[in-house]
Amino acid sequence: MRVLCVAILLLPSVSTIARAEGSPAPFSESAAVLFNVSERDLNRIVVDAFHANGGPHFAGGKERVSSSVADLRYSARFSDPVIRLGTDGTARLSLDILDASLRIGRLERKIGGRQARCEDAGVDVDAGSPLAVDMALGLTIENGALRVIPTSVLIPEAAERLRLVEPARCKNTPLPRWFLWWVGKSYFRRMVDNIDQVILERARTGAARLEEKESLLTRRWEIPKERQDNVESSLRLFPESLDMSGGSLLVAMTASSGGPALPSILPARVEEPRRLPSGSFLGISESFVNETARRTASNKASSHRNASGNFRKLLTSNSVYALIPGLRKIDSKASVYFEVEFKTAPRFEFRSLNGGEALIRVLFSGVAINIRKDEGGRKTLLGTLHVDSGRMAVVPFTNLLGGISFRIAENQWQVSSAGLEFDEDLVAATLQEITFGKIFATSYEPLLARALHVGGTEFIPNAFAVSGRYLVIGLSEPPLPEGGDSAAAATRTGTLLGSR
Repeated sequence: MRVLCVAILLLPSVSTIARAEGSPAPFSESAAVLFNVSERDLNRIVVDAFHANGGPHFAGGKERVSSSVADLRYSARFSDPVIRLGTDGTARLSLDILDASLRIGRLERKIGGRQARCEDAGVDVDAGSPLAVDMALGLTIENGALRVIPTSVLIPEAAERLRLVEPARCKNTPLPRWFLWWVGKSYFRRMVDNIDQVILERARTGAARLEEKESLLTRRWEIPKERQDNVESSLRLFPESLDMSGGSLLVAMTASSGGPALPSILPARVEEPRRLPSGSFLGISESFVNETARRTASNKASSHRNASGNFRKLLTSNSVYALIPGLRKIDSKASVYFEVEFKTAPRFEFRSLNGGEALIRVLFSGVAINIRKDEGGRKTLLGTLHVDSGRMAVVPFTNLLGGISFRIAENQWQVSSAGLEFDEDLVAATLQEITFGKIFATSYEPLLARALHVGGTEFIPNAFAVSGRYLVIGLSEPPLPEGGDSAAAATRTGTLLGSR
């Protein structure tokens, strides 16, 4: 939202703002925010999460599995997973078990009244014959959260590729090792036959853990942030529907002054899907931004404090008399302060220029800048400057330094005054200069210089466009730094190219 809020530049040095009165009306907008992840970028997220959780090498053990199985140890090496999206709310995740070893330190059982045991039996996957694993996934929105549900696992050549390893030794038994292995082999056969179910249960556990850990698409965002003194001002933003008809994962988020609606039935198509780009992007609707502005402006909280910083310096200098000649009639400016009141919320418009660039326009009207004096707790209104109209527009672009900058396209202000003498033409020109200065500052101090994170995967803005009612911010992978890990980049590139 900072991309848009930077456009609200009306007197940014004024530290006192009085909000308009009145509670906002109930609001609900389907698909107010769109978050689209291409299949290629989804594979980046999956591979990054895979490596962040220990992949591609996994090893572990368990001291006691059951009354007859103890000291279980395993190690395995996997290929990077590749995910392929369907168009009906399903996906398939494929990987290879490149090599693996499972050993049971002790297989124990009573034979003839004695506790016999065999040691180091197990199962191997030969590195020369990798084992393919194919998992089906269901993707859905439930109770305002995105869920990934493993539904089935297919290992087509498990019986041929999994090699049983007989125990290295057997103790405390009169029976020969080969005979005990012949009897106990059935346990390992059952293990091989059920390996798909074992992997499926582990995948479901991992998916549930991931849902708890990663909150980008599971939490309910509050915009603007809810305050204790005005609990009605926030909009709740939550995932409501999923559209995979375009070969990507498009999550539509609903903005509402209430809670999540009933779960959506898949597949749910987002309005105008063909007009949206196929790559990863964030789309923000014009009406959602305007409703956020209305709720910010209608905040019931009203407070003031003395001006500070550069604005305080202006007040204490003689330069302020050029803007407000009427202050010459005031004995002292020490107790003078300013309040800004938005009687009408700023209105945003998203437009597309002929060259395809995005234009963000902000229209102001009904803004009152009250000049007051505090005399021992008695507050006196000295005069008011009215911003009758303000028209500002910017074109966003990606900065070579990283982050987002803006180029100013429109900057017009008309003011009037009452109760105190203002130089209205100079005030309007000053507003233009302040606005231009703040916009120009983004060229060397870009906004959103930090990347957007989905789990451990980074995205940066790379393009801006207006499509229908949306401001669309394209997202891409950050460039590798000079001297980066070229081997890792090559591995990732190979994985991603194979994903689509």
